Order: sequence, then C-alpha cells, then structure tokens
Amino acid sequence: MKSLGRILVCSGVLLLLPVTASAQAQLTLFVGGNFGGSTDVALDESIRDASQLDFGARLGLFTGGLFSLEFEYGHTPNFYGKGTVFDSSSVRTFMGSLALGFPAGPVRPYLVLGVGMIKRTVEYAPGQGPGSVTDSRAAYDIGGGLSIFFSQHVGINGDFRYFRNFTAGNVILDGANDKFNYARATIGVTFKF
Repeated sequence: MKSLGRILVCSGVLLLLPVTASAQAQLTLFVGGNFGGSTDVALDESIRDASQLDFGARLGLFTGGLFSLEFEYGHTPNFYGKGTVFDSSSVRTFMGSLALGFPAGPVRPYLVLGVGMIKRTVEYAPGQGPGSVTDSRAAYDIGGGLSIFFSQHVGINGDFRYFRNFTAGNVILDGANDKFNYARATIGVTFKF
C-alpha cells in the first residue's frame, strides 16, 4: 500500500510541474455500466438497472504528444443491484493512469494503463450476512477509448476499462483465491481547457 501511495504522490507532483504552452487539461464526466467478472451480469443488464450505473470524472493532462497523465474517480452506488442479499453495495475506484493517445484532428483514440485503489463497502440485509464489510485494495486498470470533439472545447467520449485487484480479495465477499475484477463501459462529455 505504501508503494501505491508513492505512485499517486509522484503522479500528483508531475501534474504540478511546468509544462509547455501546448498542454491542455481535459475533464470528462461519465456514466456507464459495470459487467463481467465479479458483477455476474452482462452490460445490457447493468445499464437497464439504473441503481447499478457507474458515474464519475476523469482529469487528464495532455501535452500534445502521445503520452499523458490521467486521474479518475468512479462510483457505483449499488454495484450488486438492489433486492439482493445486500441493502447497499458501493464500489469506488481511484486510479492514476498513463494514457497513450493518437491525436488525429478532432478524433482522439487512446489506450490507458493505471494503478490505484478499489474500495468496496457492502451492507448486508438483516439476517443475510455479517452486517457491514469494507474492502480497500490496490488495483490496476487497462483499457482504451475514443474522444471526438465537435468544437474546440467540447466533445464526447466512449471508454472501456478492465479493473482488477492485485491481491486476492476479502474472503467474506470473494472466494479465498479470487481477485475482485470487472469491466466498465462508459459514455461521457469531455471539456478541454
């Protein structure tokens, strides 16, 4: 966990360093669905159940080259849905990523690889489990997406990411050797400034 903290601090310091005048910051606000892996649902099921939608924001620093830094926060208020053995089951992701982008005018495809933390908080329904369980673990994400800008400062974004804990999960929530994992697909609005 100390290594994760060092990585996040170093990434934050890099954002504070002076950059060339061509640097741009981008803020993407997104909504999407979680599927596969530990979710036990398909993407269409996740999107149909509004209580399982994931939303969040990504802040990126783009220097006009191929590489950029990105910080992301995502939140799913009811990861496992409502009406299950859980009264609530939130999942939060905090990731710092390196992005490899291919700028082509108003279209920008990209790949990302990052590290951070996944925090799960589960409240069992009465009589269904041990009450409340919280699990925070170092994790990674890998994925990619496409941004299309319709003006100089506003565009749309489609993004796909796979999240996985580095270590085996909480034995109450997962199998003894299972690493919590899932995929997420999102759409969003991106603002360049």
